[in-house]
Amino acid sequence: MISLIIPTNKTNTEYTINILNNIKEIYPDVDVVIEENNSITLGLNYNNAVAKAKGEKIILLHNDMVIKPGFLETMDKHIQKGRITTYTRIEPPIYPDIYAGKIILDCGNDLKTFNNQKFLDFNIEESLVDGGSQLFFGCMKEDYIGIDGNTFKMFCEDDDLHLRYKLAGFEHKVSSAHVYHFVSKTSRVGDYQSIEQESNFNFVKKWGFRKSTYNVVYNKKLIIHGDMDTNIKQSLGLWFNDGEDVIVEIDGKTITQQDYNYIQQLNENVIELEKLTATK
Repeated sequence: MISLIIPTNKTNTEYTINILNNIKEIYPDVDVVIEENNSITLGLNYNNAVAKAKGEKIILLHNDMVIKPGFLETMDKHIQKGRITTYTRIEPPIYPDIYAGKIILDCGNDLKTFNNQKFLDFNIEESLVDGGSQLFFGCMKEDYIGIDGNTFKMFCEDDDLHLRYKLAGFEHKVSSAHVYHFVSKTSRVGDYQSIEQESNFNFVKKWGFRKSTYNVVYNKKLIIHGDMDTNIKQSLGLWFNDGEDVIVEIDGKTITQQDYNYIQQLNENVIELEKLTATK
């Protein structure tokens, strides 16, 4: 049994109503859990909804989506123990980047302009490939490790979650099962820019890097020799957590922008150095 998880708020209720009607028309007996609570973060809404799910498998959806016949059947085949299965999103050309799990096809930017028949006529040959990102996925309910909705109000909680899954050894796949996604009808409203900036700050504070190819976390310690400007010191300290896997010593008076750039990429640089050392 699969449960569909839809956290939402009162910003765009017409989209919530639409996806509920959409689901019930195609899958009238499926377990749907709607969690609407504006007093907590979106991540905590996800967690609370998952806790109420009756199915042994769960799929996280956004309220600004439309599903089609065959979606659940394909996801049911592709969700397995120890695997995070991202479904594919068909999106209008709002953000032009494409990657595994995202296809650009203009079927409308909102409910008023949505061309449902064009979406229904678009088919993808069944496949399962490596990759996956963001909060567009399904997994076994027992494999759900929870979104850090305390650290992240919105944004970056998906990067944090997938990093934790990768560190735990989970497989990441992208399914051909697909939905139409109107894009950011819930998250990018109001003063979302400041929330996004704060989330990026909190991610670096938690992990000591923002992006990493290798998904390796080092505990890093910074030692400053001599005096250093307070603002620079605070900015540098963000990338360290006082561990001792990696120790960096800096002369407070001679630090350069190039040094700071190197520190931001410290995880990558240490791994590359270890690879070079291993080959000698």
